Amino acid sequence: MDAEAANNANALEKQLALHVDHLRDGRTASDFLYEILLKSGFPLTASVEKLSLGGLDVFVVAGGALFICLERKLTLEGIKAMADKKPERVVCLDEGFAGNDQLKTNAVQTFKSKNVVFRTV
Repeated sequence: MDAEAANNANALEKQLALHVDHLRDGRTASDFLYEILLKSGFPLTASVEKLSLGGLDVFVVAGGALFICLERKLTLEGIKAMADKKPERVVCLDEGFAGNDQLKTNAVQTFKSKNVVFRTV
């Protein structure tokens, strides 16, 4: 982005929108899964198993080293079910919280209480 574009309200609005909705249309769950897998430092050959935990579909990587939840509607029940399995790390879509800051705060605290590293994408 050049300095002149930063003064243009429309250009700035478009840039901000890219940060809010950064998931590209047309991508499959597998696309997201393997991108997160690679960015988390796992090889494409890492074992991946799909489980249902608390009503959420969760991808379990490398025997529980990483949980990836790509659900677009997270629940406290599902978050607690993931935390109870005590993975090393959990990655969820930020979109899954649908602007519910209370649910996101509860998720952070739930995972923290189980010594699980948690982040959203």
